[in-house]
Amino acid sequence: MGNDGFRVDLGALQQASQGVNDAIAALEDELPWPVKKLGNDGQGVAMMTLNAEESGSALVAEALRMFCGKWNYGVKFLVEEGAAAAAALTDTRTEYEKMEQGVIDAFKKIMGAGFDNPTADLNAAPQKSLAQFGVDIAPEGLTQQGVSQAFNQRGWNTRVES
Repeated sequence: MGNDGFRVDLGALQQASQGVNDAIAALEDELPWPVKKLGNDGQGVAMMTLNAEESGSALVAEALRMFCGKWNYGVKFLVEEGAAAAAALTDTRTEYEKMEQGVIDAFKKIMGAGFDNPTADLNAAPQKSLAQFGVDIAPEGLTQQGVSQAFNQRGWNTRVES
């Protein structure tokens, strides 16, 4: 049984974070009170009660009042935890992006040290695209121009033109 390894879908992290924030925003749009503010304060749901005349029964009105009173804390928990989860997902995505960029920059420095000008500043290597390294590695002349043209046709903008 093969192991595909561990991977993180950065787009999925972004979508999940956005989905939680969108759900909180949708809830805020549907209710007559600001969810984030009152929800974080543990208030708001109790405002949604009806009186006996509106509900048609004093018993129903009392049951709704009790239910809404208890759900003040439920809304507070859902809003706070939802916002915290969305922030954590965003932070996780940001950290993975930083790590990924660090690995790419380190690889480019290795490429620069191994294939580029050995006296060149290795700190400048991360500024080059991988496609540009491919062009630089190719023998100068027509071969390098051909590699550059192939990359340019794919939209990777290398500096050698034919």
